[in-house]
Amino acid sequence: MAARTVVLVHGFGSSARAWAPQIAGLRHRFAVTAPDLPGHGGAPAPFTLARAVATVHGVIESAERPVHLIGISGGAAVALLACLDAPAGVAGMMLSGGVATPPRTLPIHRAMTRLAPQAALERALRDVYSGGRPEHVETAVEDLRRCGKATLLAALREVAALDLRDRLAQVAVPALVVCGSADRTNLASSRVIAAGVPGAELRIIPGANHLWNLQQPELFNRTTAEFVEAT
Repeated sequence: MAARTVVLVHGFGSSARAWAPQIAGLRHRFAVTAPDLPGHGGAPAPFTLARAVATVHGVIESAERPVHLIGISGGAAVALLACLDAPAGVAGMMLSGGVATPPRTLPIHRAMTRLAPQAALERALRDVYSGGRPEHVETAVEDLRRCGKATLLAALREVAALDLRDRLAQVAVPALVVCGSADRTNLASSRVIAAGVPGAELRIIPGANHLWNLQQPELFNRTTAEFVEAT
């Protein structure tokens, strides 16, 4: 049987490096790949959702099938759009802390990003982007700096115009929707996604924050592996 491929789609403002615990923990079981989205890591700007989705499509086309998309934060929206736009080859999706419509806090987030100096933005976001783990702070800050305000604002502008509620019923692959219980900003949206995607399972992770793949990597890896092998 062909090896399963796991495609890890990172959140906006980070990079493929934010998946380091998953790449290390899952590569002995699956073919694992984690692309940088446009404007992130080593990928050139500008960022648009269309270009991000095209990046994921390119990975799917070149990967060994079947392919499972694992998206977190903004990456969950990219994974969802990639599956909706070109479902061939996608065997399943795990969507963590994702959005189908703009969260209520988005205007505040956009204003803070626009007004704050880059250094202040890095200080404000480093705990979120490191999953609250000191060993990931340096990478989180470096990724935020490489991404920069222009790409972050572009991503937030795209999210502000996003509304996938009417398209969720078109998803025709198994879907696991997960969200940390401490990720209060995205709990409501995760429930919307799970309710709209046919047959989707919603799983709330006790004590987990937004980027719980860094906060609780062993649990995230186990959850991912169990989902991939079950589908």
